Amino acid sequence: MPDSHPHRPSPLLAILPRQNIIQDDGVHVLVSTKEVEGARSDGMLLRRCEFSLSAPFGYVCLGHFRQFSENCWQASLGSLVVVAEGCVRPDRLYPTELDALVSLWSSRRQLSV
Repeated sequence: MPDSHPHRPSPLLAILPRQNIIQDDGVHVLVSTKEVEGARSDGMLLRRCEFSLSAPFGYVCLGHFRQFSENCWQASLGSLVVVAEGCVRPDRLYPTELDALVSLWSSRRQLSV
């Protein structure tokens, strides 16, 4: 059941320091989760949505990025995320963090859940 106040500020971004928000276009947010206790990745691509039981913070996670080794970064989308026809999923390894971030962020407009 959707929240009756879908436009209220999300506590999720209040938890993260401002410097952890890498990009924010008003719909999608790319955040760093480095040094966040319990984080399983180095960051996530989130999309704002209505508050619900499946999205209690008002965000749905579309993908994540993480470092495997010194020169090996991975960017990937969630398994339920569908990419528009003709677009390439960013699910692969990259030599730098910036390459992984750019690939994940640039894919956001072609995604649907």
